[in-house]
Amino acid sequence: MSNQTVRKGTLYAIGLGPGDPDLLTVKAVKILKKADAIIVPKARIKADSVARDIVSRALGTDLPFVEQVFPMSRDRGDLERHWKEAACTVLDRLKDGEDVAFVTLGDVSLYSTFSYMESALKEMDPSVKPVLVPGISSIQLAAVRFEHPLALGDESYGVYPLPENLEDLDSALSEHDTVMLMKIGQRLEEVKEYLAGKDLLGRTGFVRRAGFPDEFLAPSLNDLNPDETGYLSILMVRTGRTQA
Repeated sequence: MSNQTVRKGTLYAIGLGPGDPDLLTVKAVKILKKADAIIVPKARIKADSVARDIVSRALGTDLPFVEQVFPMSRDRGDLERHWKEAACTVLDRLKDGEDVAFVTLGDVSLYSTFSYMESALKEMDPSVKPVLVPGISSIQLAAVRFEHPLALGDESYGVYPLPENLEDLDSALSEHDTVMLMKIGQRLEEVKEYLAGKDLLGRTGFVRRAGFPDEFLAPSLNDLNPDETGYLSILMVRTGRTQA
């Protein structure tokens, strides 16, 4: 029997940035160009992959894309099944010696699908050691768009997914000079009403699909159309806790 070790491929987790293909890092581009497979997540079988669109606009469409469904679901069992399916896909390719790039919007360490898939993967094969490639987050781009720093000097900022009970944000607004709210979804009008009660509508900026060709920006929620959607949007609340 041969003592030669079977070669495994390398798994890369790559943050694509917030949507603008020009914001991919040089390292990300180098890896994507040489990858044997590029795993691109999408929400539904018939849906388009936002991640695939970013990579395609940056490097072209003739790439070894492998689309993988990660549903927008609250069913933990359903989610875990899809994470395991993705992990099996990745592991099979790694065992075949392929270098696999798993891409995710923004940064790999912030609300990233990859983290869930990685947990399932390590249960199957703890020897897999992914190479993590950070990306620019939508939070950073939003701050640039609003031309307002996230924090200066002794200031602090916080990043929060929109909680089920909006009153849970009370402490965040009292503790931070800037609060970035994510995962707004269909609750934009609800959060507007909450912020109006705090007299913060004029101090809250809204950006949807930051970095994409159809990016929309409103410097103040007072200027926002009632029909606007919260999908892929961020609210930047300047709380006024301290004054410059």
